[in-house]
Amino acid sequence: MDILHLKYAVEVEKTRSISKAAENLLMGQPNLSRAIKELEEALGVTLFNRTSRGMSPTLQGEEFLHHAKKILAQ
Repeated sequence: MDILHLKYAVEVEKTRSISKAAENLLMGQPNLSRAIKELEEALGVTLFNRTSRGMSPTLQGEEFLHHAKKILAQ
């Protein structure tokens, strides 16, 4: 996990979409999807619920994103 993974997760939360987040981050959707999956595996938690209507943070994801935003702000 590195600082980019934090940025990626925060952007996915903001847009509620892997596709839109990838577009905003100027990267391919498969690469972003893979990065989020790697982050979840490294942490051992599921950060996002994936549905046909988009992505929303899990309870653990909300806690992680709260800390990620603090780190990115510094």
